[in-house]
Amino acid sequence: MVGEKSKEVGNSGYKLWFTGKERNKNGVGIIIDRTLKDAVIAVKRVRDRIILVKLVLEGETINIVSAYAPQIGLDSESKQRFWEDMDDLLQSIPNEDNVFIGGDLNRHVGSDRQGYENVHGGFGFGSRNEEGKSILDFAMAYDLILANTYFIKRESHLVTFKSGQHRSQIDFLLTRKTNRALCKDCKVIPGEALTSQHRLVVLDVKFRNNSSKVRRNSVARTKWWEFKGIKQVKFKNELLESEVWKLDMEANDMWIQMASKIREVARKVLGESKGHGPPSKERWWWNEKVQKAVKRKREWYKKLPKCDNNEAYEQYKIAKKEAKKAVSQARAQAFEKLYEKLGTKEGEKDIYRLARMRERKCQDLNQVRCIKDKEGKVLVKDEDIKERWRNYFNDLFNNSQNGNSVNIDYRTIEKNVNYTRRIRSLEVKEALKRMKVGKACGPDEIPIEVWKYLGDMGVAWLTKLFNKIINSKKMPDEWRKSILVPIF
Repeated sequence: MVGEKSKEVGNSGYKLWFTGKERNKNGVGIIIDRTLKDAVIAVKRVRDRIILVKLVLEGETINIVSAYAPQIGLDSESKQRFWEDMDDLLQSIPNEDNVFIGGDLNRHVGSDRQGYENVHGGFGFGSRNEEGKSILDFAMAYDLILANTYFIKRESHLVTFKSGQHRSQIDFLLTRKTNRALCKDCKVIPGEALTSQHRLVVLDVKFRNNSSKVRRNSVARTKWWEFKGIKQVKFKNELLESEVWKLDMEANDMWIQMASKIREVARKVLGESKGHGPPSKERWWWNEKVQKAVKRKREWYKKLPKCDNNEAYEQYKIAKKEAKKAVSQARAQAFEKLYEKLGTKEGEKDIYRLARMRERKCQDLNQVRCIKDKEGKVLVKDEDIKERWRNYFNDLFNNSQNGNSVNIDYRTIEKNVNYTRRIRSLEVKEALKRMKVGKACGPDEIPIEVWKYLGDMGVAWLTKLFNKIINSKKMPDEWRKSILVPIF
């Protein structure tokens, strides 16, 4: 593949990050499992031979590097540039971060570990050549180990490259020496060929947290999208019957009572979500026929272990064939209708929507999960991230620009100002009218549509609240909270 991009791998959910300048020449990439792709916080590409993907899992930062070293026959300048790039990359990674490097390094380290006992496990293959020393020297400089050489394996599980009668070990997996205890096994899978010559090398790693999945907190939310029709009328009637409208107290208490009542009635009338994200849209074209066929196939599959005769297996084969046929027909019909729709004037919006979806899938990061401190270190703990934002806004708003500051004596102003004009209900009504609907809720979880629909009763209550705020010079505590959305 050519370019510096990322892409979804079919409908599998896996994601590929890659870099390459010319087709069929050099190029490296990293594929991340669907359960981990949202944990990616940074991607760094170095020419067309090195790529780094940084993940954060359960508070641990993991750097995965894919590298492709120049072949022995290339000029010394290319080889030197590669190792200089690797040096720069490793120096940019904090010492406390986990590092895993994998790739075709095109060198032989052999089975002899003499002189490199700290980085070579002694279970390599073949003989070390002069070029192989550069790998070992690099590993010693950055306290890395060659995981391939730390496990006793038979020859077929050590050979990573095979061409005719020629066999060698030129593909390596490196990690920090401190991670040696995390590495449970490392070997070549002889039957799995990445190309006609290279063999798949697998490193099993078990992290201390015993979990490799990104955990997402499930937060139940009020179904404000149901705020229409009969439910809208029912919500208003039930809220207007409440005694909260008659309460006369300080602004903060007034807001707490009203906001709590609105949320309570909304949950009762509109309901709450289960806290999970939207379902996968990969099967949007499924119809009732497909669902029945797939269900029947699954039912027969579950019966297979309990049945000793061939009848169950034959029924499963028939159900499987019918399900496959139903899926194929439904998908073809759905896409045919989609293409017809896209060809019309009304389908122009759908074309742009599909283009945006395609573009989003090619982005390196789906969301901003972490930020860095002033020294460039990735912060993964919530308290550290919040402190970083606090310091950032403190510097942003409190440090004077260009060294100029204006001194204002607020005591003098307060003495001279003895009158504050009251806010009128007409002004509140006009302000509500100008506010747009369909906007995201703030921390109070109350959309603007509620206040618009409450009509004169809501306007009168808001007017009373605003005047209390002006007179007391103190706004509700809940209004001091905000939701910060970092945009990458």
